[in-house]
Amino acid sequence: MIEHLGLPPGAAVFEAGSGGYNAALLAHVAGPDGRVVTVDIDRWVIDRTRRFLAETGTGRVDVVETDGSLGAPARLVPRGGFDASVITYNCWDIAPAWREQLAEGGRLVLPPELGGYTRAITFERRGQVLYARHFTYCGFVRNQSQQARTIPVAPFLDGELTLRFEHGTDTDTDGLEEALRGPRREVATGVLMGPNVFFGSLQLYAATTVPQGVTFGSLVAHTDAGVTNIAKDRDAPAIVDGPSLAYLKAVQIRDGKQPEDKQWEWFAYSFGSGGTQLAEHLVATLRAWDRHVRTEDNDQHVDPVLTVHPAGTPDDQLPTGNVLDKEHCRLVVRWPGRDAPPERPVEQRATDAAPEAV
Repeated sequence: MIEHLGLPPGAAVFEAGSGGYNAALLAHVAGPDGRVVTVDIDRWVIDRTRRFLAETGTGRVDVVETDGSLGAPARLVPRGGFDASVITYNCWDIAPAWREQLAEGGRLVLPPELGGYTRAITFERRGQVLYARHFTYCGFVRNQSQQARTIPVAPFLDGELTLRFEHGTDTDTDGLEEALRGPRREVATGVLMGPNVFFGSLQLYAATTVPQGVTFGSLVAHTDAGVTNIAKDRDAPAIVDGPSLAYLKAVQIRDGKQPEDKQWEWFAYSFGSGGTQLAEHLVATLRAWDRHVRTEDNDQHVDPVLTVHPAGTPDDQLPTGNVLDKEHCRLVVRWPGRDAPPERPVEQRATDAAPEAV
C-alpha cells in the first residue's frame, strides 16, 4: 500500500487506522522533510502509537485520537491537501473528507468493501472523482467509526442457512423460506478448473454485475448436510429476487491420486419460481468472467475500471457501468466484455441430490 502511494520526498501523508509501525514507515519513506498525520478512534491504540514512535525516535508524525472518517483536524491539513492518504481498515463507504483533504492528483489507498469482498485499491484524485489505478488482494479489520455499517442478515431453515446482504441493504424475502424447502434446480456452466486456481475475481465480478432490481448477498451454511450442498461454515455468492434465490458453487467432478488429476466444474443452483431466471444470469456471469477476466496466470486476472463519484451525482453524469450506491459516494464498475450478449445455460434440471461440492 505504501509503495502504491508513490510518495515523493517531503510528502504530507494522512493515515486513518493507526498503530505506530505503519506511521513510522510512512515517515521514513516521506523523508526528513515529510510529515505524517495518523489518527485512530481507539485511545489504547493512540497511546501505543505515541509510545512506540517515541521509543524508536520517529519524528514528523502527529498522532490524533479522532474518528478516521472525519479526516485530519483542519489545523493539520496542508495547504492544497495531503499528497497521499492511506486507510488501514475495511471501509463500507468512502468518506468525503478523504477526497476533500487530498491534493489534486494525490493518491488514496484503501480497502473498500464491494459486495463483502475487499481489495486494497489505489485511487487518484481528479477533481471530484477518484480513479482506480491498482488493485491488491487484502483483508483488514472492519470499520468502527461513524461510517461503520452493519450488514443485514436473514436466517432460514431453523438456523441452517444465513443470507448476508453484503451491499448493506436487505430485501423482501417473504416466501423464500418456503422456496428453500422445495426442489433445488441446478445448471451446469461448462466452466472447469483444476487445483490451486484462483477465483477471487469471479466473486468480485458477480457482486458488481447484478441486474437492476436483484439483490446480491452471500449464502452461509451452518450445517454439513443441508439443502444447498454448501459445506458447513462456508459461503457462496448468491442473488435474490423476492421468494427466489440462486447461487454459485464449484463441484468436484473428477478425483485422482495427484492434485493435477482433480477437476471441478461451476454449477448454478436455484430455488423458487423465479430461480431459473436468476440461475441463467449467474451462468452468463460466470461464462463472461471465464472469457474476459480469468487468465491462466493467477496473478494476471483482469481488474475492472472503477471510478468513485460524490453521492448525488446524476445518472447522466456517470460513465457507463454498474453503479454501486453508498451513503457518501457512487461507485461505477465496468468490466471488459460487459456489452456481450449473455449465453443461455447448457443444462437445467430439478434434483434432490448433486455431485459432491467443495
